[in-house]
Amino acid sequence: MRKIASATLARVHPRERRCTVELVELDLPAGRDGGTRYVVTVRQDSGESSLTATPCALAEAERRALDFIRRRLAAGETLIRRDGFDALAGGSATGPAAGGPTGLVATPDPQRLSSSAPPAGPVPPDIAALVARFAPARWKLESVDRQARSAWRVAECSDRTAADPAAQRALRGLVPRLVELLESGSDLLDLCLAAAIGRLGDPGAAEAMRILAERGRSPATKRFAHQARLMLLSPEDLAAHAELLASQWSAELALELDGPELVVALLEPLDARRLDWPELMQDWYDIALARPAVRERVLALLRALPVQAEAFQAMRYVYKAAELRRDAEVVGVLHARFENTRPAQGGLTTRQYRDPSNGEIIVRSGGGKRKPARAYGRLTREYLRLRGLRSVRRLAAIGHPQASELAVELLLGLRDDEVPAAAIEHRSEYVDRRWVTIARHYPAGANWLLVTRLLLARAPNRGDRDKPRDVVHGAGQSDRGRTKRVWTREPIDVTRALPERAEGLREMWDAHPEALLRLAMESRSALVHAVVARALQDHADFMGRQPLAVLERLLRSPYAPTAETGFRVARAHVERGSPAEQIQWLKLMASSAHPAARDFALLHIAGDPGAFAGFPDLIVALLLSGQERARKQGHGLALLATPQALLDELPPALLAADAADPGLAEGAALIGQLLTGPLAAPAGEAVLRQLGALLPLLDHPAVPVVQLGVTWLLLHPAGVTLLPPPLMKQLIGADDPDRRACGVRLLAALPDEVLRGQVELIGDLATHAHAGIRSAVGPALLRVARGDAEFTRLIADRLHRALFQTESGDGAHTDALRWLTQDLAPAAPARDPSGAWRALQARSAGAQRYGAWALMSLTPAEFSLRQLATLARHPDTTVRLWSMRALDLTLPPVPTPEQAEQLLPSPRPTSTTPSTTPARSSASGCRTNRSRSSCSSPGSTIRRPGCRRWAAPASCAG
Repeated sequence: MRKIASATLARVHPRERRCTVELVELDLPAGRDGGTRYVVTVRQDSGESSLTATPCALAEAERRALDFIRRRLAAGETLIRRDGFDALAGGSATGPAAGGPTGLVATPDPQRLSSSAPPAGPVPPDIAALVARFAPARWKLESVDRQARSAWRVAECSDRTAADPAAQRALRGLVPRLVELLESGSDLLDLCLAAAIGRLGDPGAAEAMRILAERGRSPATKRFAHQARLMLLSPEDLAAHAELLASQWSAELALELDGPELVVALLEPLDARRLDWPELMQDWYDIALARPAVRERVLALLRALPVQAEAFQAMRYVYKAAELRRDAEVVGVLHARFENTRPAQGGLTTRQYRDPSNGEIIVRSGGGKRKPARAYGRLTREYLRLRGLRSVRRLAAIGHPQASELAVELLLGLRDDEVPAAAIEHRSEYVDRRWVTIARHYPAGANWLLVTRLLLARAPNRGDRDKPRDVVHGAGQSDRGRTKRVWTREPIDVTRALPERAEGLREMWDAHPEALLRLAMESRSALVHAVVARALQDHADFMGRQPLAVLERLLRSPYAPTAETGFRVARAHVERGSPAEQIQWLKLMASSAHPAARDFALLHIAGDPGAFAGFPDLIVALLLSGQERARKQGHGLALLATPQALLDELPPALLAADAADPGLAEGAALIGQLLTGPLAAPAGEAVLRQLGALLPLLDHPAVPVVQLGVTWLLLHPAGVTLLPPPLMKQLIGADDPDRRACGVRLLAALPDEVLRGQVELIGDLATHAHAGIRSAVGPALLRVARGDAEFTRLIADRLHRALFQTESGDGAHTDALRWLTQDLAPAAPARDPSGAWRALQARSAGAQRYGAWALMSLTPAEFSLRQLATLARHPDTTVRLWSMRALDLTLPPVPTPEQAEQLLPSPRPTSTTPSTTPARSSASGCRTNRSRSSCSSPGSTIRRPGCRRWAAPASCAG
C-alpha cells in the first residue's frame, strides 16, 4: 500500500476540527485488474470513512478526492497542509515564507491579498547612509555604542522577501565586511553582527557563525551566533542537524501528550538527565526548523509552561531566538503569556550569570542579599510587554513588511476567553471645584498594552487621556505610565463596526490591508473585530477582489462586525452579476448565520424562483442549510427543478457534508421526503447509474446521510443485491444503534427465501433495545410471516418468550404485543386458560398485558371460582372488569359457604392468622371499594355500580 497524495483541512468554529483526505494505492494480488487499485480515505476526529466503496482507477479516485476537498473548502474549511493534489496548488493553503516560521496559518493567498513587489531601483538614501557607516575610514571614527547600533540597524532593515531589491542587495553586499568585523570590538557588537549576518541570509557566512558560536564572549552571543548559523544552513544540512538533535530527545519526542500533560510528563526525564527546561526548549526549537510536527509541540509547551523560575528562562531564550528568526507566531504566543500572566509567580529565586568580561560567576539580586531577584517580576513583565510593541513600531517606521505580520500575531493573542471581560467602575474626580462620580468603561482586555497603544490609540472618547499622567502618546513618558488600563467615557459597542477608525499606526495598516483581513478571519476578540471592520471599510476595492473562500469565512464569523463586512462585499457582487454569477454568493449568504445576509439571499431567490430552479447546486445547498427558512425554500425549488440534474448533484454534496454541520439531520430528512415522494421514480431509475456515488454514502460519518443513502438505494427493486456483503456486515455490526438500524433496513429488503432461514436473527432484532432497529425489521418480519406459517409460529414463540423477560428497551414489549395481537394473532401461543393464567400471574407488565388480551377470548367456565376471585384483584383494569362480570354470572344470589371460602384471598404463607386484608374490587367508575370478606352480620351486602346485589352468609363474618 502506498500513499499517493494527502490533504489536511481544518475548521475553527464551532470547535476546532481537522479532516485528512488520502489517496492510497493498494497492493492487489496477482490476477486482479491493476488499473483499479486506488481508494480515497477520510480521517476525521477518531473515525475513518472512504469516498470509494470499492477500488477504482486513479483518475476517478483523484476526481472524487478533489471534489470532496473543494466542497469542504466551499463550506468554510481551510486547507492547511497538502502533499500532492497539484490541482489545489492555487487554493487557500498558505505555507511559511522562506526563512520564516514553519507554522501553517489560515491566511488568504498572498498573491491575491498583497500588491506585487516593486521593481528594482536606486538604493534608498537611508540604506545608502547606513551602508556607508561600515566603510573602514568611517567605521573607526564611530563610538562603540554607535557601531553596535549600526549593526543592529542592518539586522532590522534586512528582508529576505525582497520588498525593495535594491536596498537588500546593498545590505547583502555588507556581509563580507560584517564577517571581517567579528571579534574586533565589544561583545555586544558581535551579537549584533551575528543577528545581521543571520538575517541577510548569505550561506557563505555559516562557517563564521559556527566559530563565533564556539568562542563567543558571552552565552547570549553564542546563542545568537548559533541561531544565525541555522538560518544560513541549506535545507539538507538543517535536516541533518535536526536529525542529530532529535536522536538525543527521541523518548521525549515520542510522548503522545499535549499541553499541561506533556509538561508534567517531561519533568521526570529532565531530572534523570540532570537537565532543565532551557536545554530542552532550545533543542526542540532548533528541531522545529525542519520538523513542523515538533513545532506544534513547542507551541503547546510555550502555552502551558508556568511563567516562573527555570521555565521562564527557557521561554526567554525562545523569545529571543524567535525575534531573531522573525518567527512572529512564537513571539505572539509568548507576548500573550506575558500580558495575561501577573508578575512574581512562585517564590523568590536567585539567578546566576557569568560575567562576559572576566568569566566570573555573579549572583543577580534585587534590593540586597536578603531579597533575591524574582524570575518574572513586575519590571521584567513590563519590559517584555513593551518590547513587542516597540518592535512593531520600529519596523513600521522603516516600512518593513514584517511589521504588519508581527502586529497581527501579537493581536491574535488577545482572546475574550483569556482576558477580563468588559467592566464599569465608578471613580470620584475633582471637576469644576467639586467632586463628582465618573463612570469608567473598561473594554475586554483593557489591561493589555497593545489595546492601549495600538488597537485604541486614536479612540475619540478615551478618558485615560484627560490627565497628563495618563497620556499614552509622546516621548519622555515612563513605561509605567504607558501600561495603565485604557478606559472610555462611554461603552464601546463591539456588536458593530466603530463609528471612526481608532487603531494606531494607520499608515502601516493601510499599506497592508491583508493584515487587517487576517485579523478579521482569525481573531477571537470582539474588540479587535469592531476596530478592524471599520478599518476595512476604507479598503472597499481591496475587499472586492477577494475570492469566495475569504468572504465565506467572513460571513460565517460569529462576530457581527466581520459578518457585516462580508455581507456588504457579497451583496455588491450579487447586485452587479448575472444569475449564473450570483449563485456562489447566494449560496454563501443563504447558509450564513448573519440575519441580514440570509434575508437578502432568500428574498432575492424568491423574486425569480423559476430561473434559480435551474441551478441544482443552489437547491442542494439550500436543502442542507442550517437555517430552516433556507431548507423550506430549497424544498420549493426542488419541486420546480429538473429531476435528473438535481439527483446528479445530491451524492457528491451529501458525501462532502460534515457530520457536525447544523441542520444536516433536518436537511437529510427533507431530501428523503423528496426521494420517496415527487422524485421517487427518477431516483429509483438513477440507482444503477449512480451506484458508485451512492455506496460511499453508506460509510459516511453522519448517520442521517447513511439513512438517506439506504432510502435511496432501496428505491430500486434490486438495490440491496448490489450492496457489497462486507459493507452490509459492517452496518449490521456497527456499535452505533442508529447506524445498525440502517443495516437492518437493508437486511429486511433481502428476498423472503433468504430471511426464512434467519428466524433467530430476526427474532433478536425484533426484540432489540433500540426502537429504530425494531422498526426497521418490522416490515420484513410481517412480510415473511404472511407467506410462511412455520416462520410465523417460530417468531410468535420468540416474541412471546420476550414478554416474560425484562424489557430490553423502552417500547420493546409494546412492539412485541402489537405484532402478536394484530398481524400474528392467529399464531399467538399460549392463548388457552392455562397460558393466559400464567401470563396474568407473571411479574412482567408485558406478559400481563398479553394475558389480558388472551383472557378476552376465553369464557368464565374455563376458570375456577378462586381464580376468578384472584383476577378480580388484578392490577389491570380490563382483567378486573372481566372477572367482575364473570363472578356476577357465576355466583348465585346467596353464595354457599364453600363458594364464600373460595372468594377469600389465600392466607399468606408467613402469617399465623387468617388474612383480614380486604380484597379490593375496583369496577369502572367505583369510588368505594369494600371487601367481600368484611361482612359483619348476616345479610350484609355489597353494592357495586353495574353489578347485581349478592348476600354473604353469616359464617363469612370472620
